[in-house]
Amino acid sequence: MSTSVGSAFRQGFRLARRERGAVWILFTANLALAAIAALPIYRGILEFTGHSLIGNGLASGFSPDWFVDFSFNNPGSLERYASLIMNVGFLALPVNAVLAGGVLARFRAQAQPFSVRGYFRDSYHFAWPMLRLMLIGLICYWIVFRILNVWLWKFADQRTLNTLDDRVYFWFHLGVRILLILGLALVNLVMDFAQVRLVLVEGTTALEAFLSSRGFAITHLPRAILVYTLPSAAGLLLLFVYRLVVPWQIVNSAVGTGREASWQVLPALALLFIGQQVVIFGRYWFRVATWASEWSYYEGFRSHAGPDSAP
Repeated sequence: MSTSVGSAFRQGFRLARRERGAVWILFTANLALAAIAALPIYRGILEFTGHSLIGNGLASGFSPDWFVDFSFNNPGSLERYASLIMNVGFLALPVNAVLAGGVLARFRAQAQPFSVRGYFRDSYHFAWPMLRLMLIGLICYWIVFRILNVWLWKFADQRTLNTLDDRVYFWFHLGVRILLILGLALVNLVMDFAQVRLVLVEGTTALEAFLSSRGFAITHLPRAILVYTLPSAAGLLLLFVYRLVVPWQIVNSAVGTGREASWQVLPALALLFIGQQVVIFGRYWFRVATWASEWSYYEGFRSHAGPDSAP
């Protein structure tokens, strides 16, 4: 089996097209988590603004003055909302880790038709290894963040403490930020291939999958980056297309002009909501396509090199 990047893309996108049911499950689960986080915020804003003119104005643009007024009249609300969002974000980590096992297991059973019951059965089967792998990944993210964003940032501060040239300060700290992004991206790349190996090679432990995938990603770094980034970049491209295609002037004029245009508000908001969900669904589809491309590339490499010699 070929291990070329182009072959991995073709096989990966073919697998993603066949596994639309898994995309729907990912989309629905994360939409539910987002609704849990957003509902208290929506209710708080609605209770404060009601159906006033400022409510219509907020639909078409953010108002700093309203934000100051809201925070002053609702002490502690912003902290509660931030805590809620953080807690839902922490909940999303294990949920998506478990659901990823169900997605990847579908690539092992390509001849079998998709079923929700089979998907959740596979998710349950790989749940604990995926959760242990998630913990390993969180530790690695923390280490990279600690080294690059704390220690290296302090080093940059010390090096630029007595400089009078703002450009030196800027370039030092920009370099730290770039290294941080690259370090986190490398951990994410390794974690993706670790998830693939965990499901592809039955009986692999989470630590074995992580260490093996780390070696694989480093020794095949250019191709691994291509397989990882190109489908993901296609998902980000959807955001730019969405931004360019949506007629924002029409939407804003329909939503934010007051009661005389109220008959236009509901269709405009409905179309905007549907468009946003289409973009989010597309991004999850490309996420599955990324997993599928990584699966195809890793499986092809193992078939070409032999299981005993492959990492």
